Amino acid sequence: MANTTIKGNIIQITDLDADWYGNVDANMHEMKISSIQFNPSATDDIMIIHDGSLDGATLFKVKCVDTYDQRIKYFDPPIWANPVIDISDCTIASPINAEVIIVAA
Repeated sequence: MANTTIKGNIIQITDLDADWYGNVDANMHEMKISSIQFNPSATDDIMIIHDGSLDGATLFKVKCVDTYDQRIKYFDPPIWANPVIDISDCTIASPINAEVIIVAA
């Protein structure tokens, strides 16, 4: 199960070994998002975040070229969304070392 830490308007998701639902794991049914960041665990990690459900519209999709290839997507203006991570859509070499950071507006 992924771990969720909330500090103010920042949601940090770690131990990405299971599906993650913003409405369940962060207790937010919809949030206004200003950015999504993915810190990979290894070369070729892939992160896909959907809106609303496991097969909802894609909010964020990246493939990292190396371990230090941190990716950030900014939403200007911020968007209302219900982020969901379908872990079967992602490729993460070491789930304990990868993280997603969502910044709410």
